[in-house]
Amino acid sequence: MDDRRYNEVLAQLQYQAGQAIVWRDAVAGWFFKTSKIPDSRGRVGNYPGRREAESAALTGYRSVRVTPFEAASGETAVECPVASCTATFTYEGPAGFYNLTVRYFDVNNGIARFRVRIGSQLVSEWTGTDRVPTRRIDSASSSRHVIEGLALRLGDQIQIEGIPEGGESAALDYIEIHPAP
Repeated sequence: MDDRRYNEVLAQLQYQAGQAIVWRDAVAGWFFKTSKIPDSRGRVGNYPGRREAESAALTGYRSVRVTPFEAASGETAVECPVASCTATFTYEGPAGFYNLTVRYFDVNNGIARFRVRIGSQLVSEWTGTDRVPTRRIDSASSSRHVIEGLALRLGDQIQIEGIPEGGESAALDYIEIHPAP
């Protein structure tokens, strides 16, 4: 298999793995909210390492409700109505190597850009690639970007910059931090 085909298939599989997480959370959340029956293992709404974008120190970003509610973790997201916005999280765990997942929304009426910095060091940047034809912030536009093997120390500032373009608002849902294997 040539490199181009391998990378295209890998990208599709990574996208599908991310969608499996979105739908797992959405289905479990919907059943819990509808039935009021708690999960015997306490999994619904309990996501170790997850920090909602709304809990970050936000500059320019504003909180928006997402419809249907189960399409976003915590039922809301943040979107950028200006030229550039930032969401800054303070890392509060032990020093080590971690994978950082950024859950964002990729709608098809523009191409937003994202940059991630740890302190002042740029560690990743990407553009929204319109994987699914939707113009709404919803479960179909939910995407993720994974940055592997980041060295983090207690107190490090993790900053996500969103730069909207067209109707694409550089919307964020959450980040997750997990130990690197």
